[in-house]
Amino acid sequence: MAKKATIGTIADVTGLSLATVSRALSGSDAVLPHTRDKVLQVAKRLNYVRDRAAVRLKTGKTWVVAFIMDRRDVNQPAFKDLLLGVSDTLSGTEYHMIVLPDDKGSDPLASLRYVVERGLADAIVISHISPEDPRVKYLLDKKFPFCTHGRTRLTKARKNGEVAAVEHPFVDFANEAYADAAVAALVARGRKRLGILLPHEGATFRQHLLEGFTAACKKYGAQGQAVSNLDTDGSPDHIYSWAAKQAKQYDGLVATRESILVALMGGLTDCGLTPGAQIDVVSKYSTSLPLYMRQPLLGCFEDIALTGRLIAQNILHQLDASQGGAPANTLLSPPTIEVLHEQTKP
Repeated sequence: MAKKATIGTIADVTGLSLATVSRALSGSDAVLPHTRDKVLQVAKRLNYVRDRAAVRLKTGKTWVVAFIMDRRDVNQPAFKDLLLGVSDTLSGTEYHMIVLPDDKGSDPLASLRYVVERGLADAIVISHISPEDPRVKYLLDKKFPFCTHGRTRLTKARKNGEVAAVEHPFVDFANEAYADAAVAALVARGRKRLGILLPHEGATFRQHLLEGFTAACKKYGAQGQAVSNLDTDGSPDHIYSWAAKQAKQYDGLVATRESILVALMGGLTDCGLTPGAQIDVVSKYSTSLPLYMRQPLLGCFEDIALTGRLIAQNILHQLDASQGGAPANTLLSPPTIEVLHEQTKP
């Protein structure tokens, strides 16, 4: 078996000192670029792997980014693309990602405390953000690097009595703009009695969706209503049952989760509503699922993999002291609403 390569091995091959090799491997600016490249090339050729335990003892860094997974995400087809977007971006660096499901208990900070207080990661990613999210407050107070998938509505009072928004690192999709575009597309097709199917209570993006939908219905002269007692993070049976029994009061629906589409479209058909005829449906989507449904459907693509990449870039900016300044937060604009299936195909 080949002997494991060490810093000493690299020093012998390159003719450089142990200190220079160590600094080059850690990305120090004290090493000239051509020297660093030489060290990295030799390290790659020798299959050198850094002893992370030793590095942590010396520097305190774990080289880990922790993604705290909301348990509802297991039902979302595109969640894997979010993870891959983060992971693929980190793969070109010394950092790697671990995924930890959030704690099943009632304390929203339990998983964060577990990571932060034990020093298990250098940065954290969280999702399903609420307007007054205590997790964001905690991480800001701890000055711990993080990025959220979504925005809060946290505020702080200034000395002059004014209220200002609390800034925090985030990447988000402009759901209020999506809801506006969805209503406009439905009204353009002659729809006037619209409903929006929303995610769980408490999420900021639910508020963004509802606010965009309500304002757009007023702007475009449509009757709009948030479907009550329905959670698009819930079971497909619930979605199907609602559509089969209550959807006839609408001629246009705005869906905010592609995971509900099979149950929703099945329920519409079984209650005698033909999509594209008596009713139209607009949905956000992030996977190819809607492309194979073969029913008339309007769609708006949300690039979740891109979101993951931008989250990782935000995190890396915070972790790289040489970058300077705060990382740019990103609010992604929705693309144009598409007609996915104008006619049912055989």
